[in-house]
Amino acid sequence: MISESWNILKPLKNEYENIESFEDYYERIKSIIEYSHIPSQVFEQWLWAHHDKAESIKNYGWLDYENIEFELCNWSNEQLEYIYVIDNYRDYFDSRASYGNFDNFCCTQEDLKVWQEKGTWKTPPIILDIQSLGKVPIHCELKSPFQLVEGHSRLGYLHSMFRIDELRKGNVATTHEIYLMKKTSLNDVDNFKA
Repeated sequence: MISESWNILKPLKNEYENIESFEDYYERIKSIIEYSHIPSQVFEQWLWAHHDKAESIKNYGWLDYENIEFELCNWSNEQLEYIYVIDNYRDYFDSRASYGNFDNFCCTQEDLKVWQEKGTWKTPPIILDIQSLGKVPIHCELKSPFQLVEGHSRLGYLHSMFRIDELRKGNVATTHEIYLMKKTSLNDVDNFKA
C-alpha cells in the first residue's frame, strides 16, 4: 500500500530512467504547501536519493507525509547507541561500526574533517519514532522505539568513534544532531492550522 503523498514526492525520471537533479526536484517539491515543512536535507539525503529503494517503499511508503514532521534535535551517545537498523543494512552498519581509527572511514574529506575535529557527523541522519505512528502495517520492518531511516554509514561511524575515543585517537562529541521523524500529533495539527 503506497500513500498518495509518497507518490507525489517521487522524483521524476527521463526516458533513460535517470532521476531529475536534486535542484530541479527540490524546486518543484518545495512549492507544494503540504510538504513545505520537510527540511531540504531530508529530501536530499533520503526522499529524493532513495525514494525508489524497495526497503524505503516497504517501510515508509505507506505514511502520509502531510502528517509527518522532522524535528531537528540533539541526542546523546546513549540515545544513539541502540537505534534499530533494518536487516538489509545490518552488515553494512556493522562494518562501518568496527573501526578503531579514521583511516577506514570511506567518506568525503569534508565529512572526515568534521569527524576528526568535531567528533560527529556533518549532516544529521533521520531517525523514526515508531511509537508515534500507532498501528503499523504487518509487512513493514519497523522496530520500536526508534529506527534509523537514513544515515547508516554515519551511525556506524559514530559507533567507531566510541572506540576511537576509548583508544584516545580522537574525541567523540557528547551530543549529535538528528532529524527525529514522527507522526504529527492531532494537537500539533490543530495548532499548525490555527
